[in-house]
Amino acid sequence: MSYQPSIWDKAKMGLIMGGSVGACLGCLIGFYSTMKFGPGPRGYLGTIGQYALGSGASFGFFMMIGSCIRSDDSSVSAEDCFALKAAVERWNTPTPMAYYLAQAKSKST
Repeated sequence: MSYQPSIWDKAKMGLIMGGSVGACLGCLIGFYSTMKFGPGPRGYLGTIGQYALGSGASFGFFMMIGSCIRSDDSSVSAEDCFALKAAVERWNTPTPMAYYLAQAKSKST
């Protein structure tokens, strides 16, 4: 029996690959931009880093979504099912502010 990566594993792999490629392209674009237009108020390293982080984050996000959509696994693993149930329970748990508002409303009526 071979190990099949879960959807979460595929999402992490897509994020890392997309972030790496995006950061490399961002460095190239940032280097070109600083050579053509000057470094600006942040300096050379700050400007190139800003391009790299922005490009890496956006490309990594879309690569993560794409790797989840393209996953061939149509069945949900037990680990993914447990994580989804835990997330739904956390989502349905009232926040402390909602709890206090509900208490105040019940006392006033």
